[in-house]
Amino acid sequence: MSNKTYILQLVSPLVAMASLRTCTLLVVIFLIQPMSYILVDISVSKELKYEKRDKFSSSIHSNSITDTPSWLIGDVWEYDGYLDVSSFVASSGASTSVDVVYGVLDRTVTDMYLLEIDNSSTLVYEVISQGTYQTNGAIDVEGQTGCLIANIEIFEIVLASDLSTYSQEAEIEVFVDPALFGICFPALRIDLAELTVKNTFNPPMEWYDFPLSVGESWNTNYSQSIEFSGTTNDLITIPIPENTTEDNSSSWEVVSRGYSGVSYTGCLQSYNITSYDRDGNMAGYRWYCPAIRGDIKTSLVQSFGFTLVNELVSYSPSTRQTIISIELETPLSPLDIETSAWINVTNNGQPVSGKILQFRYEKEEFFQNITTNQDGSAYVEFNSGESRDNSDGYNEYGSHGILAWIQSENIIGVETIVIDPEVFAVDLVTSSSGVTVSRNRGNNTLTLNPLIGFNAVSGDSLIFSIPVINRGVQTSPPSIIEIQAPDGTIINGQVPELNSLEEARVELNWTIPASQVFGNISLIFEVDPSEEISEDGNRSNNFGFFNLYIGSLPMAIMSLPPTILTMNELFIDGTNSSDPDGGSIICDFTIVADYGSSVFDEFTSLESDCTLEWIPQDDGIILISMTVIDQENDQSTISDTLMAINRPPILTIGSDNESVEVLSPVTFRVLNASDLDSNNPSSPVDILWKSNCAEGQVGITCTVVPTDEGEFKIEAVATDDDGETTTSNYSVNVTNIAPFNPLAEVWLGSMKLIPDNRGLYSIQEGDNFTLYGQASDSLNDINSLEHHWQPNAESFPNLNFTTVGEISTVSNFSYNYSGIKFAILTVTDDDGEETEPLTLLIQVVNFEPQILPIPQIPQISEDEEIEIVAEVVDSYNDMESLIYCFDLNPEIDSDEDGAAKNDCDINSNVLVHSWPDASTSPDFIIFHVSDNDGSTDFTEIEIDVVNTPPVALASVNALNPTEGDKIILSANGSIDSVNDMESLTFHWDLDISLDSDGDGNPSNDIDMMGRWIEASYDSEGLKQVKLTVIDESESHSVTMDINVATAPSMLIQHSTSIFGIIIVAIISLSGYIYYTRRMMTEDGKDMGNDELNVIDFDDTFSKDTNPDSLINNLPVAPDLLQEHDIIENKKEPDIATPDDNERLQNAGLDIEDIEALFE
Repeated sequence: MSNKTYILQLVSPLVAMASLRTCTLLVVIFLIQPMSYILVDISVSKELKYEKRDKFSSSIHSNSITDTPSWLIGDVWEYDGYLDVSSFVASSGASTSVDVVYGVLDRTVTDMYLLEIDNSSTLVYEVISQGTYQTNGAIDVEGQTGCLIANIEIFEIVLASDLSTYSQEAEIEVFVDPALFGICFPALRIDLAELTVKNTFNPPMEWYDFPLSVGESWNTNYSQSIEFSGTTNDLITIPIPENTTEDNSSSWEVVSRGYSGVSYTGCLQSYNITSYDRDGNMAGYRWYCPAIRGDIKTSLVQSFGFTLVNELVSYSPSTRQTIISIELETPLSPLDIETSAWINVTNNGQPVSGKILQFRYEKEEFFQNITTNQDGSAYVEFNSGESRDNSDGYNEYGSHGILAWIQSENIIGVETIVIDPEVFAVDLVTSSSGVTVSRNRGNNTLTLNPLIGFNAVSGDSLIFSIPVINRGVQTSPPSIIEIQAPDGTIINGQVPELNSLEEARVELNWTIPASQVFGNISLIFEVDPSEEISEDGNRSNNFGFFNLYIGSLPMAIMSLPPTILTMNELFIDGTNSSDPDGGSIICDFTIVADYGSSVFDEFTSLESDCTLEWIPQDDGIILISMTVIDQENDQSTISDTLMAINRPPILTIGSDNESVEVLSPVTFRVLNASDLDSNNPSSPVDILWKSNCAEGQVGITCTVVPTDEGEFKIEAVATDDDGETTTSNYSVNVTNIAPFNPLAEVWLGSMKLIPDNRGLYSIQEGDNFTLYGQASDSLNDINSLEHHWQPNAESFPNLNFTTVGEISTVSNFSYNYSGIKFAILTVTDDDGEETEPLTLLIQVVNFEPQILPIPQIPQISEDEEIEIVAEVVDSYNDMESLIYCFDLNPEIDSDEDGAAKNDCDINSNVLVHSWPDASTSPDFIIFHVSDNDGSTDFTEIEIDVVNTPPVALASVNALNPTEGDKIILSANGSIDSVNDMESLTFHWDLDISLDSDGDGNPSNDIDMMGRWIEASYDSEGLKQVKLTVIDESESHSVTMDINVATAPSMLIQHSTSIFGIIIVAIISLSGYIYYTRRMMTEDGKDMGNDELNVIDFDDTFSKDTNPDSLINNLPVAPDLLQEHDIIENKKEPDIATPDDNERLQNAGLDIEDIEALFE
């Protein structure tokens, strides 16, 4: 793309935006210098003449006069920016590194109404601005880590006639949201401050002096009332000033027109209005953009030291269907002259008739209600007046706003009338101060102004904008402007006719060639150089010139180390920088420290010697930019980075003592713990002790108990906020102590014995018990402790047991004798230190003999022998000396010691004994035992001796006697106990079929008594004889049959008498043998063929009478024992069956008796 084509593309939008009455003259003159050219663009936006224009024309028109805008309720400007609180923080004394908080601000027109100001009715806007600003991440405020937040609300009263400010009230709320692990929590928000300041200006503060034109300046003297209020948290202290009212002055200047640095549609040409305080110091600036009816960029200083910098993000105008435009007869007017204006009302471009408005010329307090005609217009005549402006401006007496207001709809139109005592019909003016220069250097476009300086270097592309203004009341005729370029070339351009106060600008584009010499260049310009316009009443202002310095960019050379330790001073050296075109330089240093976690530290400093000393506060990446500025304000920038390396924390620990006994507490303390680059001054480091401290491992003290002798070293670690650690050690000498806390216990099996209230342990003789010992000492001594036991110190002092270790046991030890025993434990360490002897008092209790249960003795019969074995338990040592005794008759005190039950009838634990008589036998006997300590035990043994019932045995000498024969009946074979045999009673009933006693019972007669009886029968037949044997409590009966035959001859009778005695004896013996065999058979003994037979008298005389043959051949007589009757209520005793010899003895017969009978 050619340069010419590029220029045409730049200016084409301007041509398209011009109205039908705008003419554009484009003159391109290529200069002789290679690669350079000058473009002259003369653009004029003509102001409407007094005569009525087309009724359908819009009041919003693009022209060179920038007049007061009209606002509507609901107009909103949204800004992005930051709040510089550095001055505020410095004044508060708060400890924090924050300088800037970022956020958004919305500025809204909320109302429109009349307000009495200085006794004058004034139409005003109510404007409210609301913004929220906060830090980028967590910062530190007085030791509180969190996100700093500032809410700001500004309430303004703005005059509709010229946008001057009558009052401004700012409310600022400052919070901090505490941070945990780098995350800020609004729920934990802490209020730091609530501050309010209200400014009231009299006269109102005139930020703008419409109409605007570059080079114009004005100043205002005013009275300012300031009201302060607010509260602060204890974390910060902000002095609340007293309310004041004082006279003040400020000044403003439109220093340039061009690009503000903020891109927004229609705002390429904005006005830089810079303000100055009474001392001439810059106090802020506004970039006013006509297209948005407000500021596109501002930097304003608020009270309390806040600086608010905002850049436009969006403009949202309220819908403007109804528009009011004001056409003044002339915008420039002499003093106190009648003039007029047309008021036009349209709705969506169509005239609105019958609309009631109020015309307001507030400076002269002239108010008039008007109504639009069918063309939507109303005509008003008024006097320009002679009131001066509240501001003193260059070449004007006063500029006052004219308002047209539809009160019911709160819609206004605004136009400015300028009054001046020196007014000419035509007055063409070229203003040197109105020249603006736009400089493009690389990708950076800058509008130069007196604050920046007018200078350039080779390669820069410059656009000069030279104004031509008609300050006459009449339209100026077309003219020529003559411009002498820096190389002497003369350029002429046609200036179109200009209405009153209308401005035309000539733009010259120049790319400075590389061959351009250093030094000042000048643009010289003059309008109507040939003085062809005779109406020009003031030619002194037709000439102007503009100077610009052409130089070279300074050379920026900076040296710095690649790394630096935090909190060390960094020396940045830019002294090797220079300015090739000569002159002095200064260096503007900008340092941006990225400390991580979205924490930044920004620092700027302007240094005349181009050196800077700076200390990094934390570790991170440090970006250092140095801008070298020469006298022409040309700048070169160089940047470099270095690493700030974290400085380890500082940690020093110590102790209260240099020496301590082992197992005694010792306290170590942090003597110094700091971190010079900490972001948390109130808690710069975290301390962690590498030991188990009584206070916990985190803290500034650590109390521990050394468990080993010798050197004890403790270690602590300090960690800073960057994770860097420092380890510190400290040692103390640990000395030996004697063993302590000796413990001695007595265990019986798995049961630990507890001493009684006398301190005595109780055990019994012979108990195998365990002595358990334990003691405490340092770890290096504990396993080598010697435990010395004397388990029986009073009896056997030389009996010792020694074990090594923390605990000791003496197992399976016992005492053989009762009494109090002493067991002593002494514990000694390897240094010879020992515990005090620990003595256990052990009460050895005699083990009393205990008789084990004796099985129950069953009933025994008279003369029946029993064996009783008594088992006794006692201690092993007492068993041999035990005395065993049976007392066979506890009712008799046989040893006559006064106690009947302790007799020692049998000195043994085994008793073999029998009782002959049940009636005299004892009910129980006693077994008792005594040990060598006199302890005894006894038990009663029940004895039940029962009477042995008699066994009746009857015999007869003749089983078949004849009538009248004497027969002998014998009970000699009956048996009983030995003791009862002498007292047996024998009852005979000779015939149980006859009731001889007449009691009605023939079987109970007592016909005869005696062991041997002699009887005879008078009649023949079968006779049943019954024998009943009775002892003291029992009886037994038997019957036998006797068959009595008819009386035989005398010979038979005589034979019977001869052998009667022999037969009776044989029969008695046979009965006894039979009974014995029968009893043995009942006991389960096999009798075989040895059964005894009862002798038959017939057989006696017919067979061999040899005694041996008689015994061997006794006939069986089962009928002799057919009945065993027992006396009423008597029970046959259960007795043991005696052997044969016993039975023969009980029967009172022995072998010799039997043999004697047969002899």
